[in-house]
Amino acid sequence: MINRRISIFIIALFAVVTVVMGLFILRVEINVSSEFLLPEKSPSRENMRMMEDLFGREKQIIIVVKTDGLFEEENSLRIYDFLQKLSMIEGVVSYNSYQDAAKVSLIGGTNVEPYFENGVAKENAREILQNPLYLDNLLDENGEVALIPINVTENADVNAILETAGESFEGMEFYASGEPIIDEELYGSILSLLVVYPPILFGLICFIYFLRLGSVRAAIIPSILSIVAAVWTYGFGVMIGLNINILTSTAGLFIIIISSSYGLHFIDRYITNRRFLERSSALKRTVREELIPVFLSALTTAVGFLTFLVSSLEAFRQLGIMVSLGIMVSSVLVLIALPAVLVFVDLPAVKRKLRLRAPTREVAKNIDTVVLVVILVFAVVSPFLISKIDRNFDQYDYFKKSSSIVKSAETIKEEFGWNMPFYVILNKNGLFTGADASVLSKLIVEINELEEVRGVSSIMDVSSAFGIPLPILQIAARNGDLPVEQYMVGNSIRLLVKTPNTDAVNSQRLENELKEILEDYPQYSPYVASPLLIISGVNNEILSSQVTTIIWALVVITLLLIIVFRSFKLALVSVLPIALSVFFNFSYMSILGIKLEISTAIVAGVLLGMTIDYAIHLINRFMDTKDIYRAREEVRPAILSNTIALAAGFASLLFAPLRLFSGLGLLLAIGMLTGAIVTLTIIPKIVSKWKMSTHS
Repeated sequence: MINRRISIFIIALFAVVTVVMGLFILRVEINVSSEFLLPEKSPSRENMRMMEDLFGREKQIIIVVKTDGLFEEENSLRIYDFLQKLSMIEGVVSYNSYQDAAKVSLIGGTNVEPYFENGVAKENAREILQNPLYLDNLLDENGEVALIPINVTENADVNAILETAGESFEGMEFYASGEPIIDEELYGSILSLLVVYPPILFGLICFIYFLRLGSVRAAIIPSILSIVAAVWTYGFGVMIGLNINILTSTAGLFIIIISSSYGLHFIDRYITNRRFLERSSALKRTVREELIPVFLSALTTAVGFLTFLVSSLEAFRQLGIMVSLGIMVSSVLVLIALPAVLVFVDLPAVKRKLRLRAPTREVAKNIDTVVLVVILVFAVVSPFLISKIDRNFDQYDYFKKSSSIVKSAETIKEEFGWNMPFYVILNKNGLFTGADASVLSKLIVEINELEEVRGVSSIMDVSSAFGIPLPILQIAARNGDLPVEQYMVGNSIRLLVKTPNTDAVNSQRLENELKEILEDYPQYSPYVASPLLIISGVNNEILSSQVTTIIWALVVITLLLIIVFRSFKLALVSVLPIALSVFFNFSYMSILGIKLEISTAIVAGVLLGMTIDYAIHLINRFMDTKDIYRAREEVRPAILSNTIALAAGFASLLFAPLRLFSGLGLLLAIGMLTGAIVTLTIIPKIVSKWKMSTHS
C-alpha cells in the first residue's frame, strides 16, 4: 500500500506531465485535406501532384450568383464590385468571370476588345451568349446565372471571400462550393470536436456515473482522469509529428468515453469493498481485484485500435496509434494515480441512485432464453442485410443534407452540370501542330459521348471562339500574350471534363472510361487527375482493409485472452459476443441507411476493442466466484452503468455538425448496447452448459 509521501510524489509527477503535454497541444496542426488520407505513392495522389506541378497548386472556389439579368447595370456593377474586392483578399491568385469576356484576334499583334467596361456591359456584350468559351462555363444560356471560379492558395482567407460575397450580393441568391469551402467547413467542425464536445461529454458522463456511484466526487474523478489521458495523447502526438485530421480528431472523444469506464469499475469496486472494510484495506483489495481486469480491458481495447496499423490509410494508422496510447495511459492513471488520490480523498459507501437491480435467477434465465432467440433470428437475417450496405460516398456525405455546402453543390450542379473538376492531361514531346487540333477535337467528341460527361472545356474552345489555330495559340501562350494557362502550359494541355457525379463509384467508372479512350492516344502520354479520384481511392482502401482489420483484431484479442485466462474455452466464449456485435453492426448500417465510409469503417475495430471489456470483467469475476450467474449479478450494475454512459457519450455525436460523425456516434451507441446485452446473455448460458455437462 502506498503511503502519503509516495502519493504526493505520484500526483505531482502526473500533474507536471499533464501541464507539459498541454503546452504541446497549443502547437497542434489541423489537416482536413482528403489527399493525405491516402498512401504517398497512390496513383491518384501522384497524378494530382504531376498536374499541380504543371498547372499550379491553387485550389478552386466556385461562386454562383443568380440574378434577373447579368447584363442589367445594377446587377453587373454589384458583380464588378465583388471582383474588385476579390483581388485584395489574401490568397486569391486569379479568377474568371463573364465580365472578362472579350473579342481576341492576333492579326497585326494581339488585339483584345472587352465586352464590359468597369462592370458595365457594352452594346454587343450579349454576343458572349453565343460563344461556347463562355456559355455554360461562366454564365447560363439565359444570361441570368453567373459562375465565378476563383483560384486560391492553400492558406487563402476563405471566410473573407465568403464575407465579401455576402456583402456584394446582399439580397441576391448566391452559392459557394469547391474544395477550399469544404476544407474550411471541415476545419470548423473538427475544431468543434476538439474544443466543444469534450466538456459536454465530461458533464454527461459525470451525471451518469453520479447516478451509479451516488457521489459527486466519485463521479468526477474517472472523468478527470480520462481528460488527462486525452491531453497526454494529443500532446505526445504533437511531439512525434502527428497532425489532426478527419479521423484523429475523434481520438480525444474515444479516449474520454472509453477510459472513463476504467475509473468507474475501480471506484465501483472500491465503494463496494468500503462497506465492510476500513479505508486502507478496501483500497488494497480493490487494487488487487481490479489490476488484471482494468489492464486487460485497456490492452484488448488498445489492440482493437492497433489493428488499424494494417490499413494502408495513414489516417487510420494515426488514429490507431493515438487512441491505443491514450487507452494505455488511462489504465496507468487508474491503477497508479487513482489509488494515490484515494489516499487523500475517501469515497465511503453511499446509497446508489442507479441500482439496476437484477431479476431473480429464474426470471433472468427466462429473459436469457428470449434474448437468445432474438439474437439467433437476427444472426440468420444479417447476411441478407449486410449485402445491402451502401459502399459508396463522396465529400458531400460528410455534411448534413440541410447544410449550405450540400445546397450549394446541388445548385451549381443543377445550373452548370458539374461541381468538382475532373481533368485529362495530355503531354507531348514537341510543339502542337494543326494535325493535333484535329486529333484533339476527335478526342473531345469521344469524351463528350460518355454518359457521365456534361461537356469538356479546353484550349480548343479558345481556338474555335477566336479563330486562332492551335500552334499560334501555343506560341502566344508561351509569350504571355494570352492568359490560357488553365488550358495549356508548355507542351501540356489540360481538358476540364464536366461531370455531375461526385461520388467514389461513379468517379472511378469515369476514370476507367477515360483511360479506355486515352489508350488510342499514346502520343500524348495522357493521364487523369481529380480531387474526386482521391475520394475514390480512399473508398477503395476502406473496403480492402475492413476484413483484414477485423480478422487481425479477433486473432490477437483471442490470443491475449488465452494467455490471461489460461483457457482456450473461456477465451473463445469471451470473443463470441464481440464477434456477434461487430457482425450485427453491419446489419444496423443497412437498416439505418448508413454508408460504409471513412468514419463508419472504424466502428468494427472500435467495437472489437471496447465490448470485450464486458466479457473480461464477467469472466474475471467468474474465475473468483466459480458461479457464472453470481458473477453476472456482481458485475452487471457496473457493466450496464458503463454501457449507458458510453452509449450516451457516443449518441451525443448525433448532434455534431458533420453527418460524418453522427453516423459514427449512432452505430457505436447501438453497438455498445448490443455488446453488453449479448455478453450478459450468451456467456452465462454457454458457461453454465459447460458446468452442467461436467457434472452429468
